[in-house]
Amino acid sequence: MDPISNVDQLVLLLRQRLLERSKSHGVTARRRSSSEQPASPLENVQALAGVDGVEERQLRRAFIQSILVDQLDARLINDAKFQQVVDRVTDALDDDAGSSRLLTRLVGELRASAR
Repeated sequence: MDPISNVDQLVLLLRQRLLERSKSHGVTARRRSSSEQPASPLENVQALAGVDGVEERQLRRAFIQSILVDQLDARLINDAKFQQVVDRVTDALDDDAGSSRLLTRLVGELRASAR
């Protein structure tokens, strides 16, 4: 059996957090139906924001990725070129002082709402 990587641990924590959030918001029964809708990209980022130890850079990137996936196509998420675009957009926003401050504020609000 392969050892559990950091990514695997993060995925497990993310799933656990999503489950906890859905229970606390009373949507568990609705989500268990056969027409279950997967969590939106933003819901995934909100759950990630609630996980202790997630780095600021990783959360910023996940937030940008969620916006791009929402605006483009969720099927792109596993495409290497799409991931490069996410990196470039995140870097561009980080390089601009005003955009960086706004992204910092948004990520802070995500962290606050996830707790």
